[in-house]
Amino acid sequence: MSSPIARRTVLGLMGAAALSLPHATAAVASGPAPAVAGPDVTLVDNGSSVTLSNGLIQFTVVKSTARITDLRLLAGPQADSSTNLFAGAHGNGYTEFNYSGAPKAVALTGAVFSVVSQTSDRVEISMLADDPSSLGFYVDIRMAIERGRPGIYNYWIVKYPEDMPDGLTLTQLRYAYAADTPAFRWFVVDDERGVQQRPTAAELKEAVTLQDSTVVLPDGTLYSKYQNKSNLEGDNHVFMISDGKVGLSLVQASKESFGSPTRQELTCHDYYDGMILLWHPIASHYTANVEVSKGWAKVYGPSYLHVSGTAVGDERANVEALWKDAKRAAAREQAEWPYKWITDATYAATERSTVSGKLSIASLGTVANGWAVLYQPEPDRQYQEITLDGNDWQYAGRGYVYAAKIAPNGRFAIPAVRPGTYTLAAFAKGAMGEYRHSGIKVPAAATVNVGNHVWKPTSHGKTLWQIGTPDRTSQDFHIHGGDNGYYKSLTWLEYPYEFPNGVDFKVGVDDPATDWNYFHPAVRTPGTPAQLQWRGTTPDSTLEAWKIRFDARRYRRGTGYLDISLAASVFSTLAVTLNGEEIASFAPVPGVRGDGSSYRLAARAAHRQLPTITFPAGLIRAGENVLTLTPVSPAEAPTADNWMQPMSGVMYDAIRLQVDRT
Repeated sequence: MSSPIARRTVLGLMGAAALSLPHATAAVASGPAPAVAGPDVTLVDNGSSVTLSNGLIQFTVVKSTARITDLRLLAGPQADSSTNLFAGAHGNGYTEFNYSGAPKAVALTGAVFSVVSQTSDRVEISMLADDPSSLGFYVDIRMAIERGRPGIYNYWIVKYPEDMPDGLTLTQLRYAYAADTPAFRWFVVDDERGVQQRPTAAELKEAVTLQDSTVVLPDGTLYSKYQNKSNLEGDNHVFMISDGKVGLSLVQASKESFGSPTRQELTCHDYYDGMILLWHPIASHYTANVEVSKGWAKVYGPSYLHVSGTAVGDERANVEALWKDAKRAAAREQAEWPYKWITDATYAATERSTVSGKLSIASLGTVANGWAVLYQPEPDRQYQEITLDGNDWQYAGRGYVYAAKIAPNGRFAIPAVRPGTYTLAAFAKGAMGEYRHSGIKVPAAATVNVGNHVWKPTSHGKTLWQIGTPDRTSQDFHIHGGDNGYYKSLTWLEYPYEFPNGVDFKVGVDDPATDWNYFHPAVRTPGTPAQLQWRGTTPDSTLEAWKIRFDARRYRRGTGYLDISLAASVFSTLAVTLNGEEIASFAPVPGVRGDGSSYRLAARAAHRQLPTITFPAGLIRAGENVLTLTPVSPAEAPTADNWMQPMSGVMYDAIRLQVDRT
């Protein structure tokens, strides 16, 4: 179903892809967008809707709902003013909101339409809902179109005024672009997965459904919308659907408003007879809901819907060229962030600063795969009646999270930061835990150097052993189907066959890559009854214990320290015993109760570092010792999430045992 895009192929198509539009889309320097050629931008009022055009594309949006009913490519290869790219019974662009007080997902209705600004270079429109009787929060959906840009900017100003109902929790805010015709069967999520196709109608008709939007095709392969998530949200800035001639690409130039750099989210998947692109300003799929208080306000986006056509050759070659064009558009949008034309004070376009510095890790020297993060803590954070770490940027949904990769020499530069006081956090492959430094003051429109920071990851003494490398994933352990097997099959169904006696790991003898599973299920046979029946597995709800065997000397004095870093947790509990004596119990495991990692085909979600487990070193015997990890009790998911309960368990990032003899 997929073929990675070879570098040589991409380079060979660069010239052809550049011809897909009348104007080049190479990245430009940051700052105001340069003047570009092209027809004037126009707005036509149709009464209940408006039509915006710039000679390259044209779209029609309903004033009261922000629903795009019509989208057309007007110029360049494959231009056809008579074809609506949102054709089909379910083709359109639409809103979807999930929040407390709403029994189900609702859409925008009764919005007040206005024109924010209109010139021959740009038109920006507003669809504002601010009625407590119909919606529990304020939302102003803005759309804009520019001269010479074949796409639609879409951003939201969301507020929680005093006159709204109390107790607002936002679970999902979504805008979707749906092309409901069978021709839209191609898609690209990233270079690694390459060009892919959705299954044919005939294949889907014969497929076996094993969970929502997840089927086994007649040839035995899995197809699921969860396979198309963005696996590293900090790096992936664009994804695309195509009919083999025209590409619709969703560009996210910045992830500041929804939790970069490790957040995962759905991108595109099949939709009725065609495909759909998803923009999620808020979604708790792999992390937590957003709970806000009165007076809160935030700007989400803009995202940018890029529309382009190409005429290179066959459909697959066309899609490769369209993908290259989409990546150029994404680079251009990233270079122009933040957009100076957005005048809303919360967006603070002209007040952004760059924050730079250097991080050294005492135990590692160089930084490998590291990230620097700026965020504002939320000390009163709650989720499903559980208090979360308010100083954890993963849960900082009310504010913004700014991030940048750390270079191997330790230097980092975080762009486009709003004025304020922040906590600097950092994490890197190989370092247990996370670096944090509070009180970073960022003034407006400045270049801020926060100096050199030295991180001394916590160490308690001599390391007896460590399983796994801290990197916030469980991908370095055994995964059925290979490195990315977690999204190629329902891996949990194979666990009882690959580990018929559970995980019984001997330190220094066994290999974590083959003998330690990436997912520790709560029960012997994880999976729903229907999944187990399909696999031919006899259900067994026995709690699943894992053992770590290690040889050691006898310790007459001192303290043992066990550090457990988790890559994910799905309604899990965990008890730890050493040679039959319990040394810790987590019921439940701290953090988000159900991050959906297993069910949603991931090898990580909300990372958490369990409190260090201490015990008298005298519990360690001379010779072989046995450390046991087992659930405390069967999983208990809330009614709303009980569909994840059969796949409950934890994913380990790394486990380390140390001893301090003093």
